Amino acid sequence: MHTVAAVLYPQALASSVTLPMEILQAASQMASVDARGSASRVRFLLAGRDRQPVTLGSGITLRPELALADLPPLDLLLLPAIWRNPLPAVNGASDWLGLLRWQAARGTRICSVGTASYLLAEAGLLDGRPATTHWNYFEQFSQRYPAVDLKTRHLITQSDNIYCVGSVNSIADLMVHIVEEWFGSRIARAVENQFSPEI
Repeated sequence: MHTVAAVLYPQALASSVTLPMEILQAASQMASVDARGSASRVRFLLAGRDRQPVTLGSGITLRPELALADLPPLDLLLLPAIWRNPLPAVNGASDWLGLLRWQAARGTRICSVGTASYLLAEAGLLDGRPATTHWNYFEQFSQRYPAVDLKTRHLITQSDNIYCVGSVNSIADLMVHIVEEWFGSRIARAVENQFSPEI
């Protein structure tokens, strides 16, 4: 069983939560059928500062299943893309950025989508590491975080257990990569064909 959590905060883009969730659940279902079982092989959790509903950037409201402080051991922690100016979301996260450092130190794979890389940088997790962010914020990001090795020609970066993807489309590519690691290449190709047949 692989445990994944997405952090909910105002301004988050719902698609950068739901697309990874759907890709991983599809892979889990395919793997369960292969194993002649019915049990899910991925547990996907929604976490927030507390368990109060969070209205995202699109106006969609989601209710966290648990508070960030109550997260179980994770295989993957997702930080959804932030709609428009990321700084209000960054400022609003100041009380839980330490959780990101703790999760990273225990080996949790952490992935930011688009400008959610600001959260990783603010937590100090990208200093001296390659990273990317949404193209519209390259200049602002590099000015705010000069210690980060910003890769403007890369849509996905990885440094140890820290991943950054530049867009919601890129998170789909990274999820296929993770599916291949967790469930093998046959299921990864099947998922890719379902979600991105044009590839």
